[in-house]
Amino acid sequence: MNWFIVVLFFQLPSEPASADRDLYIFTDPTYESKTICEATVTDPQVYPSLVAKLINEYPIPRKIEKVFCVEEKQLREILTGLSAEQVKY
Repeated sequence: MNWFIVVLFFQLPSEPASADRDLYIFTDPTYESKTICEATVTDPQVYPSLVAKLINEYPIPRKIEKVFCVEEKQLREILTGLSAEQVKY
């Protein structure tokens, strides 16, 4: 079972109000368990590299609402309801 770090962004004020939110999914590395994934997200030696990746992907910084770990099967279910514009890898 693979676990992924997923970043959920706040909705921009210029966007129409809706439940749809942009996501960023870290596909490399993946984790064998939720515990290991969550430990990575909170590791002070690791999270600067995660932030650097987001800054590289988004030229205009986005406010992060939540960072969480999601199992692959659940992630696939989430992705089926989202558009390609909402998700980056």
